[in-house]
Order: sequence, then C-alpha cells, then structure tokens
Amino acid sequence: MNKPNIISVDDARINPSKISANAIQVVERLQQKGYQAYLVGGCVRDLILDLKPKDFDVATDATPEQVKRVFSRNGRIIGRRFKIVHVRFGYDVIEVATFRASPDDRERVGNHEMSESEEGRLLRDNIYGSIDEDVIRRDFTANSLYLDPVKLEVLDFLGGVDDISAKKLVSIGDATTRFREDPVRMLRVVRFAAKLGFDMESEALSIIENEGKLLSHVSPARLFEEVLKLFHGGAAHRTYEKLREYGLFKYLFPFTDQMAVLDVEGMPELALKNTDIRVLAGKPVIPAFLFACMLWDPVKADAHVLMDDGAKEKEAWRVAMNDALRDQNQYVAVPRRLAEIIMDIWTIHFKLVHRSPKTIHSILENRRFRAAYDFLLLRTRVHEVDEDISEWWTRIQEVDTQEKNDMIERLSERRSKRVQQEQNSNEPNGNSLDYPIPDDIGNKVPTINRPQERRAGAGKKKRGKKRGKKVSSGRNQGGRNQAGRSQGGRNQTSDGAPVKDTANAQDGQNAPGKTKRKRNRKAGGRGRKRGKQVARANEAPAGRSVNARPRDEYGTHNSADADIKRVKVRIKKRISVNEDGSSATKASDDSSHF
Repeated sequence: MNKPNIISVDDARINPSKISANAIQVVERLQQKGYQAYLVGGCVRDLILDLKPKDFDVATDATPEQVKRVFSRNGRIIGRRFKIVHVRFGYDVIEVATFRASPDDRERVGNHEMSESEEGRLLRDNIYGSIDEDVIRRDFTANSLYLDPVKLEVLDFLGGVDDISAKKLVSIGDATTRFREDPVRMLRVVRFAAKLGFDMESEALSIIENEGKLLSHVSPARLFEEVLKLFHGGAAHRTYEKLREYGLFKYLFPFTDQMAVLDVEGMPELALKNTDIRVLAGKPVIPAFLFACMLWDPVKADAHVLMDDGAKEKEAWRVAMNDALRDQNQYVAVPRRLAEIIMDIWTIHFKLVHRSPKTIHSILENRRFRAAYDFLLLRTRVHEVDEDISEWWTRIQEVDTQEKNDMIERLSERRSKRVQQEQNSNEPNGNSLDYPIPDDIGNKVPTINRPQERRAGAGKKKRGKKRGKKVSSGRNQGGRNQAGRSQGGRNQTSDGAPVKDTANAQDGQNAPGKTKRKRNRKAGGRGRKRGKQVARANEAPAGRSVNARPRDEYGTHNSADADIKRVKVRIKKRISVNEDGSSATKASDDSSHF
C-alpha cells in the first residue's frame, strides 16, 4: 500500500465545528494511551459534502478489550461476529472498531476468528491488522478516508476525496467479492445514489441486479436498521424508486412489492413522499408509520379474501393485520414495540372512519391519534375513504371546545336520524331487523329481530349468575336471609311458621347431620341447574321469574301479550332448541368491527 495523501481539513473543505465533541474526546483518549485512532467512513464523507453526520465512527489499532479498558465506565463490547465497542455519552453513542486485516491472513489466526458462508458472506471477522490493511477492506473509495480531529488532517489512501468531488462510487477491489462479503453494501449503493446523487459503475450495477438474492441471507434485524437509513434520510421516495429499479425492494417488502401497480401512486409512494417532506422540514418521523403504510395493501387484500371466504369483518381485519406483521418479520424484522404501535395506528384509524360520537374525545386525546389521522389522510388521497370524513377530523382539531362539542352533537343527531330511518324501513339492516312475516291467516305482522331478543328477567346480570339463568328464592350469593328467611331458621315462611313438607325437606335437604358440601352434591352441585327438582319453599320475587313458556322456531317465548320491540345489540344470539326441549344459546359477533 502506498503512503496516504495527507490533506488538511481546509483543503478538504471540512468545517471542524461540525465534528462531534464526544468523538473528538474518544480519539484524544485513545491517542493519549498510545494507540492510533481516526474518524472514518461516512462521517468523513458527509463532512466533505458539508452535511451534518448522523453518527461518528472511530477506527483504531487497539483491540476491543483494550478499548474497553480505556473507557471502563461508559464502554461496552458488543457483537461476536464483528466485535466493536460502544462508548456512550448519554444518548450519544460513538462506535469504535479495530482495524481489520486482509481475509488472506486467515491461516495466520485460524478459522475460528474468520469464517464465511457458501455464498461468500462473512460470518465472522475478528482478524485485526493495520490501517494499511483496513483501508482495502472498505467498500467504496468515498468511505475509505481517515480523519484525525486532533491534527485536523485527512488520510486519503485511494483517492476518495476526488471521487467524492466527482460524486462517483468506486468499489475497492472486486465488486462481486465485496457484495458477497456483505450484501448490505448493495443497499448502500442505492442509498448513496438516491440521497447524495452518486453514480455507480455500470458493471457494479449489473452485479447488484444479479446478486440481489443474497439479501435474503442477511438477518432481518440488521435489515431493519438498514431500512431506517434508506427511508429516513430525506430521499425516501427516490430510494424506493432505485430499489424497484435494481430489483432489491422485493427482498425487503415482498408482499408490498406484489401489490404495487406500475405508474400508480399508492399508499407506499405517498407515505414516502410525506416522510421526505417531514424530514426536510425538521419534523420527527416514526418507523411505525412507515411500516403501517408499507404493509397496508397486503393487509387490505388479505382481509377481503378472508371476508369473501365467510369470515366476519372484525375477525378478518384482526387476522390480516397480525399475519402481515408476522410474515414481514421473516424479511425485515418488526420489533414488538414497533408492532404494537403499528396495530394502534391501524385500529385507531378505523375508529376515525367510524366516527362514533361517544369516542371522539378519547380518540383526540390518544397519543397515536396524529399518526392515525395522517394515515387516514393518505387513504383519502388514494380514494379509499370519503373526503368528508377526513375534512371533519381536520376541522375538529382547529375549533374551540364549544364548537367541538357542537360538532359532536350534530354528528350524534345525524347518526340517530339515520338509525331511526333504518328501523322504520321494512328492509333488513345490519343491526336492527324488521321482517314482515305472514301469520296464519295471511296478514303480515312485523316481528322483532328474534335472534337478538332477551328473555324476561335477564336484563341485569347478577354476580356469580349466568345471564338469563333461573333464579331461585334461596340463598343469593351468600345471603341467607332472602325471601323471608331469618338468620335463626332456614325452613320458615315469611310469617315465621315452620315449613315441613317442602320438596327440599323431603329430599333431605335440611336433614340434620348433612354438611353443606353433601347438600350441594345431593342437589347436583352448587350453581347448577336442578333439573326437575321443585324450587325452594318461597316463590321468587316479582319480576325476577324466568319465562318458562316453550320457544318457537325463532327462539322467543310464545306469549300473546308479549311486547313487540326492536332490539339493537352488537352481539347477536343464535338460539336453538335441544331434543329435551331446553334452549341452547350460541353467541356470534355479526356486527361490523369498525
């Protein structure tokens, strides 16, 4: 290796004030301990381009263990395949790596320190060398510059400063070997081309198109970090176009790629443009919103397939959303904390579409509201949501409290009128059904939505009792003085007279010597239906008795004077009659989820 060309920071057009003070401190302390240390990689490239680096990396000839001893309090060794040290200064992390040696030195250190896969991808690389060896291990000449922030000098071994000025990406060594060693380098080519306007050699571009499948061998967790760099750098849409052009996008979001339509802007394209606007304006962006938009088309398609197969709407959307996140995890990892936010965005956005007056205030106060609102606006732009809905949510954020309450009141009135019109019509609707059914003499009699009717006495749910279950006059959840019973005697009527010939007494219910457990076992178990056994001595209080009339085919009680009314509930009851005449109730959710 030839001696490096030493360039001053002034000649390299580097502004020293943009260099991180923490990075300078790390380099100074390593040099004070007798080690070589430089800022290296993308931070030097960005400084030459007069950009503010997002992070600073340090390269040194000190081993990770030696670096850890220098920074014993705030240094931590991470990684096993590629050992590096993270030096923390609060939220600022400086990454320190040791100079890597050439792969040809494998015999010198043994295979346990360096290994590669059948495709040529490096699985382990802990061979340490000199700066001359480290520079040829870099991917592009633009990333092979070493900056000494103490001496304010740049070491240029391969003409990287000139290539940066010409905005050229030149591979170091054989491009095929470099991409196979680390397939993520193909994504870096796309990122540099989109964000910095660099041009790649035509030969290297053809290699990327042929070797893109190597990305499937990269861990999903690492690809997640690369995706954030691709789409949160201010050139997300151009990056997306380059990924599609070079055939790499399908290895990151395969299901989204299948749903893409040529020359048609969908949710991914609009979301990426919106992300660029926010980044350039200095506004925060969250990965969850990007993933929610990227995965929306597969979710929507899967949900419609499930509903066409007979699944309920609520269940179809729930399954589709969970499956989309699970399947995407196989390619680009979706951390659990991120998946929860994505699910919140999808779910709250459905509530925005539904606009239930009772939930407006709570939705506006939800911390995920803004992301869900932006998601709603994007769906409106692709004509999936009515513009009136998005405009309503835009306005309610701008008005004062009184006007906000008035808007909610007007919305509630409109919904009430619509529900009333649906109830007064003879056509069935989703919640309250009104079927004209002919009676025995041919007259059409309006009937209630019979599968949804509740039995008498089942309106209030008692603790420990199932809704609609027969209520006896005996003990009520531990109370022994119910229905005229006194604390002193169990078999007494309301006037205090003893009851001798009751069904319970005949069965030995109150015989002396019978324990409570035996009495319950005798009666078939506490809380269980007693079959044909007669109820206890005193009758149940008025209004609590269960209608024991036989049921018709719709599951309602045959009563000539039964009140006819519509019942509007979310959970419909499908009631069937068993062979012994008893009713069997099965709950099914036929209502709309959103």
